[in-house]
Amino acid sequence: MTKIAIAGAGAMGSRIGSYIKQAGYDVTLIDTWPDHVQAINDKGLEIQTETDTYIVDIPAVLPTDVTGSFDLIIILTKSMHSEAMIHELKERDTIHQDTAILTMMNGLGHDERFAKIVPHEQVFLAVTMWTAGMRGPGQILLEGQGSIELQRADGQSDERTERINKIFNDAGLNAKISDNVFQSIWSKATLNSVLNPLCSILNKTIYEFGSYEYSRDMVTPVIDEIVTVAKTRGVTLDAHAMLEKIEAAYPKETQGLHYPSMHQDLYNGRYTEVDYLNGQISKYGREANIPTPNNDMLTHLIHQLEMKYVK
Repeated sequence: MTKIAIAGAGAMGSRIGSYIKQAGYDVTLIDTWPDHVQAINDKGLEIQTETDTYIVDIPAVLPTDVTGSFDLIIILTKSMHSEAMIHELKERDTIHQDTAILTMMNGLGHDERFAKIVPHEQVFLAVTMWTAGMRGPGQILLEGQGSIELQRADGQSDERTERINKIFNDAGLNAKISDNVFQSIWSKATLNSVLNPLCSILNKTIYEFGSYEYSRDMVTPVIDEIVTVAKTRGVTLDAHAMLEKIEAAYPKETQGLHYPSMHQDLYNGRYTEVDYLNGQISKYGREANIPTPNNDMLTHLIHQLEMKYVK
């Protein structure tokens, strides 16, 4: 895999792309934010860590300016923009018959949507525990460590899977090939489908939400719906383990001081990814004739708030 594109070069895309670039690979960042693209091309990507600030020289382009084809395209746009990005890249002949399209986005159902645009055997799924933040155009903030778990979406073994895993590990991204990546995707989606909407609706940090005496009574019905729906998709989740994982995020020394990403999007006037979390769970529930009233309501409440805050 000689040519790699990061489609969606926000904080996380820039982190992944810069690491792979520093490992010696040919990497191009693709993003729809003109100021960000311009800043990277003019001054390089400025990376601030807990101990250092440095520049990585890496090319960046708008989707409409992409030329040539890629062997690996890592999709890290917001979920609602991912299909448009793939369509744009496909129309510009950047995707050939062996191009691996790997999504590292949050949420559920990406493999099904992507397989309507490119052959299913070209779709790869990954879940990451890395984090990143934006400081401004061409500037990102990196803290902590993380990992990546990946697998071809149809579960088949593939030489490309091995090559992608090697690229990530050459870049120090702590990757491993999974034999059931859907388990990890649903586990992360459960955490996000509970804390993201509830903290957003209540305008609270994770710690503030967890400090409520009856917070467990609020999250348990949501978890139970997700566990039931996941089973119809061939994924077995442990409701108690999911509850423990969510409650482990409450302390200030873990994630408690943070507002979830949905909160950041909403109160900065951006549409959220709720349709790819609670909304997707509700969709799967309808398909399986399983009621999901709690996830339905959370989805509606977030959309109501979008009407107020997204101009």
